[in-house]
Amino acid sequence: MKKARMIMRTGTPVLSFDSTVNEAVQMMKQKDLGFVAINASSDRFQGVLTEAALTRAFLRFQSHPDKEALIFYRDLFEPVQLIHEYEDFPEVIKKVVSSPGHRTFVMNSTGNVIGHITAKDILHHLTEGGDGFQEESKVVIDQLAIYESFFEKCPFMMHSVDSEGKILMANQMLHAVLGYAAGSLLGKTIFDLYPPEAHESAKQGLKTIFDKGYHKVVQGMMLTADQKMIEVELVSKALENTQGEVIGTITVSRPLEMKKLLEVLPQI
Repeated sequence: MKKARMIMRTGTPVLSFDSTVNEAVQMMKQKDLGFVAINASSDRFQGVLTEAALTRAFLRFQSHPDKEALIFYRDLFEPVQLIHEYEDFPEVIKKVVSSPGHRTFVMNSTGNVIGHITAKDILHHLTEGGDGFQEESKVVIDQLAIYESFFEKCPFMMHSVDSEGKILMANQMLHAVLGYAAGSLLGKTIFDLYPPEAHESAKQGLKTIFDKGYHKVVQGMMLTADQKMIEVELVSKALENTQGEVIGTITVSRPLEMKKLLEVLPQI
């Protein structure tokens, strides 16, 4: 079976977090890939800067020319999706299709990034892999479709965040109940979901999930898009990769006032 290292492309665009906005613009022009990975060291990545995000960073930079370093624009970074070089192709499909930017970065046994895989690469190998290979991939795709359908159409609010609290996934129900346009919660953080007085407990809850693998059922408040508060009940657990490492969280929640769910259910 094909491995990630057999599918990946080398020459991944990478810049240090202390590189400047102008350096990022020049790299983006040269590479013509639409993104650049931002790292703090060869085995520690801060995120991914896309063309659209870099445009926003550049406009901010014009107003604050003293803030040249990319780290000042960290809030614009997409999360980094990593995969080991010897992961099988079906796992590559899952990672690429479910990642926020539909790309994954391939790392070796020392944790260094040695290449990247995009959705375009997946399409190429799906169509060029032969009947047996395509049949194997079809099973994975069918499983992913079932998962996506469950996640998106679930009659409860669901979201997933990374270790720093950035929202990686958020289903239709969460967007609808909180009054956000579809997809607009992606890239925001838990601090956009909860009121300021709950930020510290949210940070501690995130740490508990990564340390213990779960967080008990709790009641609290969530913020709507227009900054109104609704009372909710939620429970969280850890998401693990195939090596058993915690890579994020999954939280299921519901308004205590159930009529709020019923009001938006026809939209889902």
